[in-house]
This record gives sequence, C-alpha cells and structure tokens, in this order.
Amino acid sequence: MSDSPLAEDVIVRLRTDGEKLAPAFRVAEGDLTPEFYARLAAAFVERDLVRVSLLATARPKRAALIAHLVKHGDCTYVGLLGRDALLHRAAPPARP
Repeated sequence: MSDSPLAEDVIVRLRTDGEKLAPAFRVAEGDLTPEFYARLAAAFVERDLVRVSLLATARPKRAALIAHLVKHGDCTYVGLLGRDALLHRAAPPARP
C-alpha cells in the first residue's frame, strides 16, 4: 500500500485534513456492493477526501478491504488513521 501516486507533501496535507473528518462509512467485507460504491462516488462529488472506518480487525483483511475500495472505488489510498482508511479522488478539472 505504500506505492502511492501522490506526492509526499500531498499525502501529509490529506492526512492532516483527514484527521478532522468523521468517517463517512463503516465497512466490512460484505458491505462492498454496487450500492455502496454508488454512495462512495456521491461522497467524492462533495469532497475529494473520504474517511472510511474498516470493521475488519486483522491486518490482512483490512489490506484486502483497502485494495478493493481503491480498485472498485476509482480512488487513491492515502493512509490509515487508526482503523480508518483515507481515500482520495482528485476533482475533475474545471471546464473553461
């Protein structure tokens, strides 16, 4: 999970911003449905950073949840805050 396409200064800023966010979702393995990803996409319309509370307690299960979120949520993993994953999706460029 450490191979982030984000620059280190961007990661630091996003982690700082993420500390101020409440988790938008609480997810376990069975929660990652198409309906969940529609709600996640809607959350990214409102902001570029979403905090997701991971209910899995084992590190490999949390890593699997994060990988699934990144792959199917079309977003970038920023880091963990406790058991909460920070996910980022850059806003589309503004049209002139």
